[in-house]
Amino acid sequence: MKQFFGVLALAMACAACKPEPAAPAATEQPPAPRQCSADTDCEGNEICDTGTCAMPRSGANPIQPGAPGASAPSAPPTDGAQASTPPPGSRAMAESGDLVPGIPTCKPDDNRTPIPVWKPTVDAENTLSVAPPQTPDQVVALELEVHTDAKCNDSDLNVFKIANPGDAGGGVQVTVRGNSQEIDGVCHLSGLYRNAPIEDKKLARQAPKLEDGWSGVHFSAADASEVASSNRYCVQTGG
Repeated sequence: MKQFFGVLALAMACAACKPEPAAPAATEQPPAPRQCSADTDCEGNEICDTGTCAMPRSGANPIQPGAPGASAPSAPPTDGAQASTPPPGSRAMAESGDLVPGIPTCKPDDNRTPIPVWKPTVDAENTLSVAPPQTPDQVVALELEVHTDAKCNDSDLNVFKIANPGDAGGGVQVTVRGNSQEIDGVCHLSGLYRNAPIEDKKLARQAPKLEDGWSGVHFSAADASEVASSNRYCVQTGG
């Protein structure tokens, strides 16, 4: 009997010594999201989304152009870029100094062919204030405004006239074609022109028949890019 109680006591003691089961390990909690009022309050590429810093959703732009921290837009590459040249019929006169883009101003003892600048005014009867340059095959920088009976296209002729000084019975009839542009209801003829006869017979019929004592001169739009690239011309700014 004593032996039985001894075994029983030993068993109870072993049961009391049994270790308690270990508590489950604590799960690591993610850091609390940072509060923000602007993208600059966040780190890296995070953005401020409804007051909380978060990575941008797919396709979203983390920093809008112009926002704090946004980089300035890059300029287009210029290495090797070719400047565009005005095609035939385009405006070639500069707004300042009557200079033609791509063609230098004539210098003393310049051996290039001068391009005279002709800027007459035109009255309601299409009478010119200044006679045109009349050297055959000459390139001229022209700028005038047509208010009456304007043919503001590059197909038809605009006809003008100017009487000889002191002789109303004679003068010069001037026809101009090309380089036309309508601005606020006014037709502008402006650019490089060449003094050459009208070769198209159909076009020539648009010009009024010359009266006795009158001569004619015709200006057609010149290829400004060809004139500039030839390096044979300079703009004559003096008298």
